[in-house]
Amino acid sequence: MRIGLLDTWLAGRYLPFWEPYLEGLGLELVRPEPVEPSLPIFLPASLVAAQASNLKAQGVDYLLIPDAQGDIQSERGGAQNPWIFDLGASLARYLPGLPPMLRVPAYLSPDLVGFAAEVGQTLTKNPMLTRRVLDKTQYLLQHTPPLPKNPSSNRSVGIATLPMVQEDPRLQGGLVQALQKAGLSPFWPDIPSSRLREEGRRVEIPLDLPTDLEFAGASRYLSRLGKVRALIYLMVPGSDPIPNLARKLARRVQKPYHILNVGEDWSEALAKLAQQVGV
Repeated sequence: MRIGLLDTWLAGRYLPFWEPYLEGLGLELVRPEPVEPSLPIFLPASLVAAQASNLKAQGVDYLLIPDAQGDIQSERGGAQNPWIFDLGASLARYLPGLPPMLRVPAYLSPDLVGFAAEVGQTLTKNPMLTRRVLDKTQYLLQHTPPLPKNPSSNRSVGIATLPMVQEDPRLQGGLVQALQKAGLSPFWPDIPSSRLREEGRRVEIPLDLPTDLEFAGASRYLSRLGKVRALIYLMVPGSDPIPNLARKLARRVQKPYHILNVGEDWSEALAKLAQQVGV
């Protein structure tokens, strides 16, 4: 049996368990070939769709799809964007005929051991094998992704964006290089995602989705750091209504900020930001 794995959309959060677990079950894991996000939809979803189409062409039996929002029901913030709210359902609507999806939480937790056992038994029909492999790999359910290592600089600019954008440089439009060219240092939120969600709950904007809370939490956290001189809110095509949320968050920031869109010319905005940062 062949299982297709994505290498985007928070893959670094859930694959550290699911990849060795599925491989231990004797399943063949298939990675997507290099593809470009070319569909006129939410940019991170466009990359997922391109990879899913590629994996379908490679003849996989299942697609492993992350669920970033869980069972939360909401009409606020990113929940108004069907791709952000439910990637799997949106993918099935946009690309009919895809292989069946194995939907797994995008966040690892020891509480997932029962769910993982069910998935393993469904795929292998072998409870003994599933139990044996799970015993060897369940410690990986406690895996925490490494935190960004930001350079020490007195011209640091904090970057707030959706987590699926932050964790995939292919979706950032060359922002890091553009900042460095302008003499600025990029500064990513360097605390665990759980703490970012806690920060997001302290923002006086009602939000429900974990990815929205992380975005809002990044804004609040970065705005409180003295070493961060300014903020950038990085938007990607098709990310409505997140730009509205960014504007609401920015009004609460007592530092220079710019809202930048991937695909646009940033030279004037970054030159102005460099002047505002000074030093």
